[in-house]
Amino acid sequence: MLELQALVQQELAQNPVLEETPAPEPAAQELPPLHDPHDPQEPPADVRYDPATEKPSAAPADDFDAEFQRLVQMDQEWRDVFSQGNLAAPHNEEEEERRQFMFDSLVAGTSLQEHLLEQVRLSELDEKQRAIAELIVGNVDERGYLQSSLEEIAFSAGVPVEQVAEVLRVVQTFNPPGVAARDLRECLLLQLERAGRRDSLEYRIVDRHLETLAKHRYPELARALGVDLDAVKAAAERITHLEPRPGREFTSEDQHYVVPEIFVTPNTPEAFHFSVAEIRDLDRLVATWAPLLEAPAPPPTAGAPDPGTPGDHGAATAALVTGGWTFGPVDPFARAVWDGLSDRTRALVRQYRQTPDPATRSALLTALCRDLNRLVTGPSLFDRAALSGRSFSAETLARGREHPRGISRVKLNRLLLEEAFPRVFLRNTEEDYLVSTNNDTLPHLRISHTYKELMARPDSSEEVRAYIREKIRAGKYLIKSLQLRQQTLLNIGREIVRRQREFFDKGPTHLRPMTMAQVAGAVGVHETTVSRAVSGKYMQTPQGLFELRYFFTSGLPTAGGNGAVSNESVKQMILELVSQEDKNKPLSDEEIVRLLGARGILIARRTVAKYRSELNILPSHLRRAY
Repeated sequence: MLELQALVQQELAQNPVLEETPAPEPAAQELPPLHDPHDPQEPPADVRYDPATEKPSAAPADDFDAEFQRLVQMDQEWRDVFSQGNLAAPHNEEEEERRQFMFDSLVAGTSLQEHLLEQVRLSELDEKQRAIAELIVGNVDERGYLQSSLEEIAFSAGVPVEQVAEVLRVVQTFNPPGVAARDLRECLLLQLERAGRRDSLEYRIVDRHLETLAKHRYPELARALGVDLDAVKAAAERITHLEPRPGREFTSEDQHYVVPEIFVTPNTPEAFHFSVAEIRDLDRLVATWAPLLEAPAPPPTAGAPDPGTPGDHGAATAALVTGGWTFGPVDPFARAVWDGLSDRTRALVRQYRQTPDPATRSALLTALCRDLNRLVTGPSLFDRAALSGRSFSAETLARGREHPRGISRVKLNRLLLEEAFPRVFLRNTEEDYLVSTNNDTLPHLRISHTYKELMARPDSSEEVRAYIREKIRAGKYLIKSLQLRQQTLLNIGREIVRRQREFFDKGPTHLRPMTMAQVAGAVGVHETTVSRAVSGKYMQTPQGLFELRYFFTSGLPTAGGNGAVSNESVKQMILELVSQEDKNKPLSDEEIVRLLGARGILIARRTVAKYRSELNILPSHLRRAY
């Protein structure tokens, strides 16, 4: 994003026909069409040719459409241009002030060497000893360990080894405790000595049995030291509070801030609520519940009218209800919906069947919307719908088998009601998750009207026209490239959400295998375009901030061969199993393989060991608690 911003600023500085406009108010998620004939960013028709030397024609003023096909390579072209040119300075005073404030706010931390040299200057060492101390400090790495031997330092300083050892002991008294140690054992011992614990059990363990401690062989330590097991465990616990890297607090780890390119937010439940206008055929719905009413009606008369058109709430079907039908049994799902209605709504249904007057119709529509919306936002209706024998679309069935949560469950309930009662409700087109691109950080560009007018003036020279024409072409190219970039990211984001709905509902353990080729085929671009588009970009989701490449993972087969599960999901399962294990009897890799197999995941032991290592989980014998 920063690279792109710099390129746009550079183009603004070099192309006089481009100007930045205030950001528009956020509205629809769709970006402007790439070939909008009324696009205000385009030059007007009367400046697309030279009125002094050219005649108007139906042919385009330039061959931009053919040139525009090269936009699939725009990402790489941006990188090339960026690497060849210098960054443009901020183009207004306010931006310059913000930039300078950011630089002024950066605080450079003190390095470990600077901290130690300051203590050398404040020490009581003589001039010759200070020179040796500075050599020692210069050979301390960022972890706080001395990297050179005493002999090497003595050779460099031209002094005896004993004198270097004497100065080293002084340097080892500096802060932070444990600094200038030559190995982990000496580092921990220095910290224990500084804390006055030279005679403690932990000092004896570190001094003589550090390797045994690293292998968690507590019973062996207890026998070797002649103490009980609880004392060894307590001493080991105290040792874990020592710092193995004394220079850690001075490590200058750069903090990298990322700006998400795509935002995914759950829609509101109200977006899936029924309104009175969305009940297109009230009488058909009432007819579905007729067998449940107290007074069944006679068979329908001949020549009964067809159902009403959308929006009239089934007024034409009223004759079917009042004229009387004989209905068969009600399926379980329709009965479940009927049972979910309030007593008042059921009473209104009975009243409306007997007297379908406008007042009763209006009251029933309002009551139905209230009760149906309660069902939509309530528990999942899928299990009852699946047993009803009704036909549902493949998409709805796939959603139901995922047992969705949150807003996806609300969307599923709405779909089930719409499909269970065909031609009764208008189709809801809202999505459960809204996907948008981050347009706030991108400048909004347009072709300057000043240069459009200059192009149209008959007294402009041919050189001026050629110059402006070329700049307008370059400006159009950049504007449309930015639009294409954002639209491509938006399409990729929507496809990720569509394929990874369970991840957004339930978290990382439900991430599915997905390849760039699959997304490219759905979006309609080449696989390499997807690879470039997602490189280094992030998505803000209800589950947190993730790099876009995180969603593209390989999969492991499941039992029965009816699907696959992503390796990231398997890692999360391993992490969950280890966190819930009995610490006195931790799970071995073989046991983790068996437990994952019980979940239908086929995985080799070496793969479990690999994933465990990537998660920084110790082997079972090192996780055991005594």
